[in-house]
Amino acid sequence: MRSRLSIASIFSASLRILLWTGEAAGFCASVFENQQDHILLGQVIETVNVTDEFECHRKCIGNSTCKSFNVHPPKSNPMKNLKTCEINNQTRQTKPNQYKKKIGSSYHGSVEVSCVNIMETNSQKKSGPCQPGFSGKQCTVKKGSSPDFPGISCKDIRNSSNAQKNGEYWIDPKGTGHPFKVYCDMTTDGGGWLLVMNVITGSSHSNQLSVVTSYRGISDYHSNKMVVTTSAMKQLYGDLHFQQIRFHCRKQSVRRTFHVVTAANRSGNAVVQYFSGLTNVEPVSCGSYVRMEDDNSELARRCSEWNHGKSGKWSHSIGTWNGTVQRLYNHVAWISGQHHWDLVMRNPFECDDMRASLSCGDFWKVFVR
Repeated sequence: MRSRLSIASIFSASLRILLWTGEAAGFCASVFENQQDHILLGQVIETVNVTDEFECHRKCIGNSTCKSFNVHPPKSNPMKNLKTCEINNQTRQTKPNQYKKKIGSSYHGSVEVSCVNIMETNSQKKSGPCQPGFSGKQCTVKKGSSPDFPGISCKDIRNSSNAQKNGEYWIDPKGTGHPFKVYCDMTTDGGGWLLVMNVITGSSHSNQLSVVTSYRGISDYHSNKMVVTTSAMKQLYGDLHFQQIRFHCRKQSVRRTFHVVTAANRSGNAVVQYFSGLTNVEPVSCGSYVRMEDDNSELARRCSEWNHGKSGKWSHSIGTWNGTVQRLYNHVAWISGQHHWDLVMRNPFECDDMRASLSCGDFWKVFVR
């Protein structure tokens, strides 16, 4: 039996964290995450009626095989408005395929954290302000700040912890227990943006790119030459089901910035589907994106002229480069012979220009949310 020594609770719109030490080998403490409108199916070992989530949590602590629990809202019956508590012997990390959406219910599962984190947390309670990665009066570990407590995505971290600082975070899209570091933009247009492509020119102006063929490779964003294949985007879409893509490039020699985000409509969704490799139908450009405040590009202003023959569409079927499909970095958007987004075919790279010279700090970035 696990002995309960202490509990610290933090509540937000979508997250509650409970900490306690225990005797189980291999870890010092457990963190209980709370995911609203989700449950873990097929792992129930006990079902009881409870008055609230806290009572269900106590039932879990009292069961040596409990790893997580589901709480369902009261049914329309005369049982004094009791909720249904389901005790599980697995977590969403160990059974990711059984983690499903269910409106009105909630999933509460344990996540292992290190003794170092707990010791730092306890120390901060006595000494004052929290260390980086911790927040609140109890200095609780922040979601996404540690491999022990990753988020599903940048958007999940933003929504759960109200993170407002751009930088590195830990995510585990499939809940497999193998998190990795990514860069999240938590400030632009409401935040929650995951960086999937990052090219920044240096003093040498080298056009050599680092091609990512698996989405875990987006951890290499700091190389400043990372581009992602369509197959990697398709893999990422399958795990995250992101709804928007944001394209951002800037070139100093022409004083141009192309900065657009796909619109929340059918046309915008068609762009997401195309660049994620779910369709080969080139999407229509006009009406499919929204210009950001800093956009001053001719491309964004003249959408009807995009693509070869001025067909008014994103990209074009140009095949592969070095054996990889390259939709996100070869002619993403272009007006023939005038204004291009291109990182492959021409020298130098192009952002709303055609062969204008490069400067140190020119960049091409793609985000998803």
